[in-house]
Amino acid sequence: MKVLVVDDEADYRYLVGVGLGILGHAVEEADDGEAACRVASEFRPDIILIDYVLVGENGLRLLPKLRHASPGSALVLHTVEREHTTPYVGHPAGPDGLVEKGQAPSELATALEGILTYHRARSSSGDLGPARPPS
Repeated sequence: MKVLVVDDEADYRYLVGVGLGILGHAVEEADDGEAACRVASEFRPDIILIDYVLVGENGLRLLPKLRHASPGSALVLHTVEREHTTPYVGHPAGPDGLVEKGQAPSELATALEGILTYHRARSSSGDLGPARPPS
């Protein structure tokens, strides 16, 4: 799985990148929205993991730019503020998924793989745009 980690905290990006890398995933990093769009258009990640609280730009506001830069990527918010972001999952302009920060790399990878599988199934069926998976 190819993952772009977008977070303004360098240490956190590094930890997530190393953790996912050890598990065999290809990881690139970006520290802000502009870099994220540039890297996404070149790297074409399967998943873009976006910090909800970015300095200078809220992760939700970055979603349309990233959809344009890398149309096939699943966009996933990565946050400790779940209560503020959960209502956006399932909204047509919202993220494809949501994961909480602080998970072990294996748990994060499992969550991302599940979101990616669901995203690909919806995309291949023509059901485009983000949505909440069935409960």
